[in-house]
Amino acid sequence: MHRLLSSEVLWSGLRNSEPSFAGARSQQDDRARYLSSITLGEPGKCPEDAVLLIIVTDNSGSITGGNDPVGRRFDESWLAIARVGARCRCGADMVATLTFDSPTSLDLSPSSITKPHLVEIQNSLAIPPDGAGSSCLGPSLHRAFTLAGKHPDHHVVLVVLSDFLLCDRHPDGVMAKMGEFPGADVHAVVLNASPPPVLVDADSVTVTEVAHGSPVGTVARAVFTALASSRPGAKPKAPEMAGGSKTTSLGRR
Repeated sequence: MHRLLSSEVLWSGLRNSEPSFAGARSQQDDRARYLSSITLGEPGKCPEDAVLLIIVTDNSGSITGGNDPVGRRFDESWLAIARVGARCRCGADMVATLTFDSPTSLDLSPSSITKPHLVEIQNSLAIPPDGAGSSCLGPSLHRAFTLAGKHPDHHVVLVVLSDFLLCDRHPDGVMAKMGEFPGADVHAVVLNASPPPVLVDADSVTVTEVAHGSPVGTVARAVFTALASSRPGAKPKAPEMAGGSKTTSLGRR
């Protein structure tokens, strides 16, 4: 199995994202070691139809207060993108980031996953300073639909990282809407909670559970699979659940 990125490449993505204070170098070293320990598999070659990956993150109190069991959801998501980006030769594959609080200062419009854009992508994968910690998915899901409609020439993939303890007026209806996303390629990464039946039962939704005790890299592998699955020759390493059992596409039976 391939190492994700060399330490040199990891440093190029990390050095501009840490604050300049005593101990920052140690934090960077720890972060680089953590990320370099993750294996994801073979990213394959650029697909005929370019991919637009839209990542929507939940930064509500339940997540920041403990329901991100890995504690590295942003780092691992970036790592998966960087791994595929290192093999992108077409320059057409893109990533956009949203949060449950969108619009915010960290929202990222569709950007190439190639090396010149990796720091920009990484900086967008964080808790926005102007976010309110919303638990409502509906508004950001609407924005994701709008983005997809503006890129009909791309295969659009949606990834939502959340515990899905939603405060939308009709949460099941909002989650059911995920299953209607254009392209029918949706990934629900469920953080330290039971997957909602409405997502498990949706044919177009792949569900990955991430719990306390899940192996390092579980989030990264879920995002990597979402981004690389349409690439010729790709061989993603399947995410694993706590205890070592493989996570399957629970919603695609």
